[in-house]
Amino acid sequence: MSDTSRSPRRRLDGRVALVTGGGQGVGRGIARALANAGADIAIVDIDLARAERAADEIVALGRRGFAVRADVSDHEAITDAVDRSVVALGRLDIVVNNAHTVLPGRVLDITEHDLDVVWSTGFLGTFNTMQAAQRHLGRGASIINIVSSVMLKPDTSGFAMYAATKTAIRSLTRTVAFEWGDRGIRVNALSPQTTSPAWETWAEANAAAAAVIRTEIPLGYVGEAEVDVGPVAVFLASDASSYMTGGLLLADGGRGHLR
Repeated sequence: MSDTSRSPRRRLDGRVALVTGGGQGVGRGIARALANAGADIAIVDIDLARAERAADEIVALGRRGFAVRADVSDHEAITDAVDRSVVALGRLDIVVNNAHTVLPGRVLDITEHDLDVVWSTGFLGTFNTMQAAQRHLGRGASIINIVSSVMLKPDTSGFAMYAATKTAIRSLTRTVAFEWGDRGIRVNALSPQTTSPAWETWAEANAAAAAVIRTEIPLGYVGEAEVDVGPVAVFLASDASSYMTGGLLLADGGRGHLR
């Protein structure tokens, strides 16, 4: 269980968060951290059973949880999921755009299918979810777009589309922060470095590359989503960061470097 601050400005009591890709990995960890800070949680995932398991965990933490299936690359589907979440939980204050399918590969090996999947689940998924959520968000609302330290590396070999898509999401974050700032909606990007089912599968198949990544992290380990990244998401969602928008926070053990 994550340990969030006792400060009232870091509490999320009475607020509702929607987390895409919240059924596992980074999304699940962030959802649990937000719930521990007092928020009720809508879990959106392409796998309904996975979403329901995560929502049950939220209920076990003493908060309301709601599970809904949606493919974030489908504008109509994610709009319906957002609307259903608002009906179920009564409001929407926090949106975490985490869903993204990662297909590693060097440039000459990337197929048209790979391009479509990585772009549509990443950039379009974030774009679609923000569009769907905007009319439900009021002053003080917070959108957190999950990016990656990969986009900050000088060498992104093997992750060309992933890094490019995350960079595009970072740019979109800045634009929306300006366009929606007068409505009191804050939009920030968060770059985590954590374990997840996708990381574990990739690391097992690419042990040498995974070992290199670990050497790139000054703190020496790959973080845990709920404990190491979740509190940073809570901060961005809370009143403690009420004067922050359009920015990027790194919760990656020092791997990323802003230039």
